[in-house]
Amino acid sequence: MGKIPDTAAARKALKVAEIKALLEEAGLATDGTKPTLLERLEEHVAKTDGDDGAEVAAPAEEPAPAPAAEPEAAAPEVAPEPVRDVPPPPVREVPPPPPAPAAKDDAKHEEDEEDGGEKWVLVAPATTPLESLREMCAGCVSVEPLTSPAMGPSSTMALVEFAAERDASNAVASLAALGVPIEAEIARRTLWQDDEGDADVTSAVLFVEGVSRSIDDSVVARVFGTYGTVYAATREDGTDGIVKVRMADRRGAETAAAALSGVYRFEEGAEFPVRVTWCPPMTSGRSESSGPGEKRKRDGGEDVAGEGATLSAKQLLAVGLPATTTDGEQVASWFAAEGGACLLFDKDRRCAILAFPSADAATEALDTHGGTMRPEGNPCPVTLRRIACDVAARPKKRSAVRGPPPGVWPSVPKPGPEYGEPSAKIYIGSIPQEYAEDDVRRIFETVGEVKEVKILRNPGDGRHKGSGFVTFGDVAATERAIHFIDNKYTLIAPAHPQQKPIYMKYAKLSTRSTPPQQPMVYQQPMAYQQPYYPPQQAYGHYPQHPQQAYSQYPQQAYGQYPQQGQAPQGPTHQQQQMWQQGFGGGAQQ
Repeated sequence: MGKIPDTAAARKALKVAEIKALLEEAGLATDGTKPTLLERLEEHVAKTDGDDGAEVAAPAEEPAPAPAAEPEAAAPEVAPEPVRDVPPPPVREVPPPPPAPAAKDDAKHEEDEEDGGEKWVLVAPATTPLESLREMCAGCVSVEPLTSPAMGPSSTMALVEFAAERDASNAVASLAALGVPIEAEIARRTLWQDDEGDADVTSAVLFVEGVSRSIDDSVVARVFGTYGTVYAATREDGTDGIVKVRMADRRGAETAAAALSGVYRFEEGAEFPVRVTWCPPMTSGRSESSGPGEKRKRDGGEDVAGEGATLSAKQLLAVGLPATTTDGEQVASWFAAEGGACLLFDKDRRCAILAFPSADAATEALDTHGGTMRPEGNPCPVTLRRIACDVAARPKKRSAVRGPPPGVWPSVPKPGPEYGEPSAKIYIGSIPQEYAEDDVRRIFETVGEVKEVKILRNPGDGRHKGSGFVTFGDVAATERAIHFIDNKYTLIAPAHPQQKPIYMKYAKLSTRSTPPQQPMVYQQPMAYQQPYYPPQQAYGHYPQHPQQAYSQYPQQAYGQYPQQGQAPQGPTHQQQQMWQQGFGGGAQQ
């Protein structure tokens, strides 16, 4: 029989499967949620502790044997039927049933799903020497000091490693129950689902803190539009002075953050300049955002890390690091004044998780550097926010939707006759002016291979007419485009809030083709022949044959060489007169 933990804190740290196993061994019901099961287990523990001196119940008396039943009257004998020779049925070989699938261990399966790799415990302040901390954390793998560039070997933080995440969670609960003057929490060394969204290096969404209610959203959009195309600027519900700006691309967003964060004031009398960050700001002094021990909210008030998730008081997430950052020690050196140490560095996502020796140090770093620090001359500031460390409320990863294999597209119904005669080319409409050919191509590449995108433009100013053509590699791609995109996908256009969805229909492919070339045939070279010109009467007084127009030289003058030893003869006087008449000159008298 499994041993029930002695302390209430240890019993509270048990998993659902472990509580069910203990209740099942005790012969109690195992239905209900975790609080119900835990309450049932506590009642069983209290009852067991109170029944230690109870007397053993006497064995129950055996029931008296039932009286024997009276024999029934014998039935009359029936004459047996004659035996007939009946052949036995044919024997058929039946294949054995397939082996049953191996039963899964529910407890182990649940443990594997819940283990997210958070098997380290952050202890701050740490006891000295660290061997005493090893004794308090039974079953730990290692205990190492967590040093920072400023504090060096005299750091008061320590990392305790365990074999699994469940052991680390139990250790945090056990240290809290000891009553010693140390604070322990799960050390975040992995990115959770909400962290990956904030650390997206392709995001073009900015959060502007410090915009008063008297400033209209259109003014914010106009200011940020100086550095790039702004799709929308909306004020966050439930927040004071925070405007969410959605820009067209990351480059424009970084340029706006570099130029405005910590510098620009929308009003001359504003106490602080605006702060531009990549996620909702979480400072303790200048805003009403979530602080340590409070729940973090998404846009609209939704909990980020699940129900009951609280934010760490000593750990921060740094987002938007420079692309030239090499390692975590470099990141920790930027927060050396506050004693920061790096727990995680992700170069691809350009983010890091930092730990601080106290809650005041983390708050000081958040208020001082969040949205304003530009490390090593980097123009774009770094964003800081608090993170959750409660693994019990960690958001579950979204299960990946299994689509068709690569190169295999799902089948869709054929479009109706209202779309025209099917072809590999479609006409598309309702395209805002902010979208170019490449933007349209990225949308339609989701349904097939795009060979050409052409947007119709005015020849005068070059502005497109809001429509164009997309040519795919086959007709099946146009069928998917009509099924998934037609009248279902609206392009964001700030200048046109009532923008309509994209609509499309089939278009005819161009039938331009070059005539077939005739094969070249080799011809035997022939002797030189004088070309024949038809009679021309266009100029009246010219002779009929060009030869007469061009001086009527005899063949001996042009074309035939004299024989050997014979000198060439010139034109006669009559031929010279004919030549002058052919070019309009009269004969000399």
